[in-house]
Amino acid sequence: MKIFDLRSENVGDSVKLLATVDCEIIGKKDVWFSIPKEYSSYLCTTSMDSFLVGLLYPAMQYGVNIEVNGIVSKKLLFNINNYVIPLLMSYSDSAKKITVTALKTTSKKITCNGIGTGFSGGVDSFSTIYDRYEKEKDKEFKINSFLFLNVGSHGSDLVKSQKKFQTRYEHLKPFPKEIGVEFIPLDSNLHQFYPWGHQETYSLTGVSGVLALQNHFSKYYFASAGIDYNSMIKNSYLYKGIDIGIFCEPVLLPLLSTETTEMILDGIQNTRVDKILNIASYEPTFRFLNVCIRGDDTHENCSTCSKCLRTLTALDFSGNLHNYSGVFNINKYMTLKPNYMRQLVATRNKNSFSKDNIDLANKHKIKLPNHLTSDCSYILRHKLKATIKKTKRTIKRKIKNIILNLTGKQKR
Repeated sequence: MKIFDLRSENVGDSVKLLATVDCEIIGKKDVWFSIPKEYSSYLCTTSMDSFLVGLLYPAMQYGVNIEVNGIVSKKLLFNINNYVIPLLMSYSDSAKKITVTALKTTSKKITCNGIGTGFSGGVDSFSTIYDRYEKEKDKEFKINSFLFLNVGSHGSDLVKSQKKFQTRYEHLKPFPKEIGVEFIPLDSNLHQFYPWGHQETYSLTGVSGVLALQNHFSKYYFASAGIDYNSMIKNSYLYKGIDIGIFCEPVLLPLLSTETTEMILDGIQNTRVDKILNIASYEPTFRFLNVCIRGDDTHENCSTCSKCLRTLTALDFSGNLHNYSGVFNINKYMTLKPNYMRQLVATRNKNSFSKDNIDLANKHKIKLPNHLTSDCSYILRHKLKATIKKTKRTIKRKIKNIILNLTGKQKR
């Protein structure tokens, strides 16, 4: 895989940073990052670090060496060849050992003062902002810039993902404006090179986007995935090949730092419930909290998906639910609450988020359904769903066979 021809182009009100990738498996294509012209000075037009990190995982999956025809960070190249590649091989069984070379390396540190984090409106995001912006007093560590990335979290289809990206950005924009922090939207087509999905690779695509703005960021806080050090050490192996953040982010992110930009994992010192309690008194979350994982083109919380329910449960148990009626449908939650409480108890030993909410309930002396009732209810509902799904597949297959038989008879 060759990566070459680093360049920038003006496109309407935006500026694109591009490089061309040529690989026998995917052909010759351009990879690009795009930001509004007002932030054009933030783009790193001298180094190809962002493209190297962005294309590393695809190259390892295809088993092809990377040849960068340009400048990359000496520190980054050393870490990738010696540590990152073996780490990614331990994460993904289908990743192959490759070698990365570059035409030229540099140890030059760019002078910049941007201290950033991503803002998505989620619990992890808001907790990092509350700790590292609202409460942080040291200017060397205090956030002064928010970033909103389109590198996979909005879907793989380019047109649809851009529409959803823009809709969510416009919805979130009032909060950074309200507190006087710049909010940079970074669009990209990088996710089109990632058929493996966002959850499997988001740490790499996220760092790639940040490094595209290396002229601006001296430090960048990545909000952790919602489990603490203790849970990660115990359970990270369960996420092998599934969730790169939970599997290895504390090790991976520092290795992807350059001489200029330091990658910092923030929030891993706390559980998701700890974070919810941390921000429950932070008024902007009453208006902007967005945790939903539903795939429709909206910024609204559905109040019924797993992520909405576990967030609502923590708010409920801690006595903060009433503050969030503007961003959640509390009536929907209350309707689903009895069944969800049984699910919570039934998954107490399988799901760290369930365990954390149960610990919170016990702390506040909240009565939960008994184990036997919960286990039976959970098994029954899940087995019933599985049976219905299997029956639907069987019926569909039989109908297809009947149609094929009828078609065959008509032909005869």
